[in-house]
Amino acid sequence: MTPPAPRPLPATAPTEAVGVDVGATKIAAVRVSADGTVAARARRATPRGTADALVGAVAELVTQLRGERVAAVGVGLPGMVDARTGALAFGPGLDFARAPLRALIADAVGLPVVTDNDANVAAWAEYRLGAGRGHDHLVLVTLGTGLGCGVVVDGRLLRGSHGFAAEASHLTVDPGGPLCECGNHGCWGVSASGAAIARLGRRAAAARPASPLARLLGRGSPDAGEAVTEAARGGDGQALRILDRVGTLTGIGVAALANLFDPSVVIVGGGPVTAGDLLLAPARVSFADRLHAPADRPPVPLLTARFGNDAGAIGAALMALDRPPDDGPSDRRR
Repeated sequence: MTPPAPRPLPATAPTEAVGVDVGATKIAAVRVSADGTVAARARRATPRGTADALVGAVAELVTQLRGERVAAVGVGLPGMVDARTGALAFGPGLDFARAPLRALIADAVGLPVVTDNDANVAAWAEYRLGAGRGHDHLVLVTLGTGLGCGVVVDGRLLRGSHGFAAEASHLTVDPGGPLCECGNHGCWGVSASGAAIARLGRRAAAARPASPLARLLGRGSPDAGEAVTEAARGGDGQALRILDRVGTLTGIGVAALANLFDPSVVIVGGGPVTAGDLLLAPARVSFADRLHAPADRPPVPLLTARFGNDAGAIGAALMALDRPPDDGPSDRRR
């Protein structure tokens, strides 16, 4: 049965939401209007230890940004979120186990709250107003500390039976690759993420301490992944090979997703995409090589995300406006 479309807000209702993107090290929040305009921002470090500490931090940011026009709060969480209850079922980047975060945050802020996986809310931002606007079938992959994936099918987020769908981080893209925390080798998230670029960069610098990459890291570059990109732009061979390898593996992963879900567009986001074609050109090559029957289907462009690091918070806010919590998991836009 087709779920009901979200009820439109009354004409006199507030038309803003606070979107919160919870990361392993920081929490970013924005106040967003229904057309995606960011009116205000706030951020703070992610507290460690307990669900109550996290709820308190989120409530602090919501209070800081809340205005008279704010109707709801959306929260993107790093882990598996139950689509029915909004509870966190598994959060590998946090220090606590299962917790009913949607209910706890709603009690703390006194507003309707929507919670979802952080990649899902980022995909919703790109679908609604970003690089995927106008496409009812898309795949978003975010390369960061780990790897996130959100899939939109016929204008709705794909969640699966429990809300745990699209965990592409554990798709094997390099069978002989590094060991993942899940116990398998060569998972996408450990082989071709932002963290993988940083790890490979540090290893390459240690092997060749006189290289441009090693000099950048030796000068105290704040991020090893950014140092790889900077060195590659300067022509450093080690750095170029790292981005080529990660790009190639990324293309293999997105081709598998495109073969599964038949999207009209694939979007790649996260910090590493600032490398541009140094990363994306090899990704497009391996994507085309692995896409099934490319000559017999319309082109599937591989695009960069529009919203960058704001995608999670903006998408959470838009989801809160689009999908009132008492409507359940429907988030179709028509």
